[in-house]
Amino acid sequence: MATDYTQLMEALRTGEQETFTVTPEEFMAFHDAYMKYEYRKRVIGTADLDGRIVYHFEKDGTATN
Repeated sequence: MATDYTQLMEALRTGEQETFTVTPEEFMAFHDAYMKYEYRKRVIGTADLDGRIVYHFEKDGTATN
């Protein structure tokens, strides 16, 4: 079953989830959802080991790592 990245980004925005990780193999599917997401400029990714990216939502102008 495909991951619902829009739902994951919405969970970040609402505070239900603090972070989620995207692997290099998943990135293109994530990118498609990301480009369509209304609040995408506040979804911030940080590079992790082996090309994984950990995303979080920036709230009130401050990063929430």
